[in-house]
Amino acid sequence: MVYFLNFLSLLLLLAFQTSFLHRFSLGGVQPDLVLIFAMYAGIRFPGNAGVGMGFISGLAQDGLSGGLLGVNSLSKGLVALYFSALRNQIMVEGWIPICVFLFLASLFNCLVFYGIWIMLFLKEGGAVNLLPAFLGASLYTAVLGPPFFWIFDRFNDFIGRKFQRPAFRSS
Repeated sequence: MVYFLNFLSLLLLLAFQTSFLHRFSLGGVQPDLVLIFAMYAGIRFPGNAGVGMGFISGLAQDGLSGGLLGVNSLSKGLVALYFSALRNQIMVEGWIPICVFLFLASLFNCLVFYGIWIMLFLKEGGAVNLLPAFLGASLYTAVLGPPFFWIFDRFNDFIGRKFQRPAFRSS
């Protein structure tokens, strides 16, 4: 039931990202809320559940975005896998570590997308023009990460109290 409720919250997040987020774009760039959720899932969900949720979130984003199918599921799944594997070795508590790791994860997400774009369409031009957009989107995502981590933590604490289960926390 807990995973189902988190999946429903992911669907609400995707609906917000695809429908209303364009109104909050700064300089033409938008944050990637699904990447924030994938990183959160990799860090907070037990075992490999975070990797699965990261992959599913990317797959859902692929289905709704209409872009290259599989790019988001690959990048979000890899981000969740990375943070799931390293959650006990790195400290991702507090605003600054979340911002730094989200900035790096967002840059990785952009590089995966750009690399697949080059491999599939063999177009190398425009890489220099995309760098400011990559940095802007990564910075925007990193700044919005800590408030969304806080919201996700409060939601999972509520679910844990409601269903008498401990909240998802790595120890």
